[in-house]
Amino acid sequence: MALTLRQKISSIGYFLTHPKALRMIFSMKEFGYLCDEGWFKSLDCGEPVDKNGEPIPWFTYPAIDFLKERLNKNMTVFEYGSGSSTLFFAKRVKEIISVETDKEWYEKIKLKMPANVKIILYEKDKSDINYSKVIDSLNKKYDIILIDAIERNEVLMNAANYLNEGGVIILDNSDRIEYKNSINELIDFHFYKIDFWGIQAAYLNKTCTTIIYKTTNCLGI
Repeated sequence: MALTLRQKISSIGYFLTHPKALRMIFSMKEFGYLCDEGWFKSLDCGEPVDKNGEPIPWFTYPAIDFLKERLNKNMTVFEYGSGSSTLFFAKRVKEIISVETDKEWYEKIKLKMPANVKIILYEKDKSDINYSKVIDSLNKKYDIILIDAIERNEVLMNAANYLNEGGVIILDNSDRIEYKNSINELIDFHFYKIDFWGIQAAYLNKTCTTIIYKTTNCLGI
C-alpha cells in the first residue's frame, strides 16, 4: 500500500528525531524476521522471494510457512493468477494449472515454467465463457485451488465444486470486506476457515491469507 506524500514526510521526520528506531530498521537488513523471510530481497528485486532468492507466493509469511511443510508431490493445484506462486507450488506438487488474464505477463512467465505447469491465457473478448468458469472446461478436480486474481467472489463460489475429497481453497487478501459474504456462504455449506494474518513480501501493511477447508483435508488442519 503506497504512502501519501504527507505520510512519507511524517515518517522521515519520525526517524530523524528517533535515531534508535532508524538504527533498528537498518539492522533488520542483516538479521531478524524481515531478513530471515527475505523481505528486503523481495523489495530489491520487485518480486516475492525468500532469503535465498527462491520464488514464493504473495501470501502472508505465516501462510507460506504453514504450507511449506504440508505440500507434497501427490497434490494437484488449480490457480487463478499466475507468477511466483506458480513456481513455488510447482516445486512442491505434482501438477499445477494456472489461468492468466494479462497476455504480456503470460508471454513472459510461461518461459520460466517447469514441465508440471500448464498456463491458460484467458482473454475475455475472445472467450465465450466467464473467467470464473474456466475451471469448468477442464472437467477435473483438485486438491488445492488458489485464488489471487480478479473476480474473486465468483471464482470462490465456483471453486468448491472442483475440490477433491479433502481439497482446500486458498484465498489471498481475504481481509477485504467485499469477500466476507462469499466466505460466510461457504462456511454455511460446512466449510471452515483458518486465517493467517501478517505481512507480505516487500509490503508492511497487515493483511490476511485464508485457507478454506472441510474437517478431512489434504493439509492436515
